[in-house]
Amino acid sequence: MSKANIHVTEQAGQYLAEMAARENCRELRLGVQYPGTPISQCYLSFSRERSSDDEVVEFEGFRLRYKRALAGFIEGLSVEYSQNRLGSEVRLKAPNLHNLQQPPEDADLELRANWVLNQHVNPSLAEHQGSVIVDRVDGQKVWLKFGGNCLGCGNAEKTLVEFVEKTLLEQLPEIEAVSEVTMH
Repeated sequence: MSKANIHVTEQAGQYLAEMAARENCRELRLGVQYPGTPISQCYLSFSRERSSDDEVVEFEGFRLRYKRALAGFIEGLSVEYSQNRLGSEVRLKAPNLHNLQQPPEDADLELRANWVLNQHVNPSLAEHQGSVIVDRVDGQKVWLKFGGNCLGCGNAEKTLVEFVEKTLLEQLPEIEAVSEVTMH
């Protein structure tokens, strides 16, 4: 899947078009932080950044760009706008944001590593109310972030080396190193 079905309400479309005109930038980037994980989030930002792996959706007054590999996560995305006496907000609702299906063959290392973690590691960590996600990827080095009961756990280092790192390297041999950003 490369093109996601995205619905922008009339009010949201008008608001985003006005903001694009005000910012003198018709380009909005639709991004996903930590796709397919329990803490994933969608965001919009003004950006003139263009990439050959972008999908583009045209709207009146602006266009949305997103990486094709994110299409499964943003399928069915709804962009809504509301205003009340306290202000206004644009709300992004993505029903598939937390679902990490088998990543496409051309998926980047971060998506593939998160998929391995969710399929092979997190079910075991969840038995102890813990979890792990990819924080970032630098080249072929994967940086992980532990959560839940893994924070402060005396076995965290052992779990990282003997279970998490071993599983990632078995499943994704192109990974050269695994480290963590979590303070235990």
